Amino acid sequence: MTGREELLGTVGYVGAIFLGPVVPLAIYLARRGSPFVRQQAAQALNAALTFALYAVSGAIVGGLLAFDNVSAALAVVGTIAVVYWLILAWHLIAAALDASKGGFRKFPAWICAPLVR
Repeated sequence: MTGREELLGTVGYVGAIFLGPVVPLAIYLARRGSPFVRQQAAQALNAALTFALYAVSGAIVGGLLAFDNVSAALAVVGTIAVVYWLILAWHLIAAALDASKGGFRKFPAWICAPLVR
């Protein structure tokens, strides 16, 4: 494993924090030859896609709650979204640190559904 592979693994996780699935997807598609980079990019992509699915679900629940009280809907769904994003960001940062050292940190299943392998 080279330093470039470790860097790409790290960039995939950090990119997922700020740009969602865009950066991990680009790395996943561009570097399919390296098993290390592919594993790291797939997990970062899965985490970003799982967050996107949770966001869509939250928007649906928020829309339904907004029929009753808009401020309550924003408070409930907004709080849950921020807390989940902070937990996800913590896991992504920890995985990025491990990837920079050539390691791999497996995410819990509720944070990262195995959508891409």
